[in-house]
Amino acid sequence: MSPVFGMRNLLLLVIPVALAAVILAAAGKRGASVFKKQGVAWGLTLLMVFAAVGIGYARAPMAGTREPAPAPDYGDSYHWEGGQFLLDNADVLSDRTLRELDQRNERLWNNYNVTIGVVTCNYGRDDLDQYAMKRAEEMGLGGYDMIVALDISGDNYWLIQGSDIRRDFTDNDCSDYAYEYMEYDFARGMYGDALLDLTEALEIWYGNYFD
Repeated sequence: MSPVFGMRNLLLLVIPVALAAVILAAAGKRGASVFKKQGVAWGLTLLMVFAAVGIGYARAPMAGTREPAPAPDYGDSYHWEGGQFLLDNADVLSDRTLRELDQRNERLWNNYNVTIGVVTCNYGRDDLDQYAMKRAEEMGLGGYDMIVALDISGDNYWLIQGSDIRRDFTDNDCSDYAYEYMEYDFARGMYGDALLDLTEALEIWYGNYFD
């Protein structure tokens, strides 16, 4: 949750509760008769309702945002067994590569609240972009995230950006970045190196974009 939304939620909580406290204090000084006045009674009721709503807003996350994935515990004998944003369906990535991608996404989330989804597959069809979009939806990626799909049997790859950054990171940028940072290694079957080079470049781009 951003600082701006956090402060707004705090005000929603504090202001109604403070007003209710002031009225209750006044009631204590003037005697219980103040509650017999219908207008005051309705006013207190509304204040308490707003206070309850304020508490709900203060506790609830922003609609449409992902909660950060728990930080993985690699330990001394790390073995990658699956992840929400890394799908090695073609089984072409090493544990070391998957671990580094996981760690990069952890940094991206902690620093910028963004994620780069990665999927390898043996799709073999012409609409790899549609396949990547479907995987992005299943992962719950948002408007500032990206996804890169590697189709091993189809000898193809695709990078897609979220809608909120499409003006600043265009479709041409997606094509240029994917080709520049992946083509050499991808053509030689070095899929892990291709992904690490691309995501490193994208991490640098995010840093320049948000700083």
